[in-house]
Amino acid sequence: MDQSRLRRAAPNEWRIDPTGPMRVPAVIFADAALIDAMDDKVAEQICNVASLPGIVEAAYALPDAHWGY
Repeated sequence: MDQSRLRRAAPNEWRIDPTGPMRVPAVIFADAALIDAMDDKVAEQICNVASLPGIVEAAYALPDAHWGY
């Protein structure tokens, strides 16, 4: 995954601050090796979730995050 959009908030916590239609931040829990191995579509998908109406606080993705339906 391209880490240029990510901000490391803790050793295993990465954040994407709200931009565009995002209502809340996107948070991914994973170590650096897993982040590197994740497809860029994971970031796209978590940002889409962060844009949904009614979402509160943040959108969260766990270390097994993968792109999918």
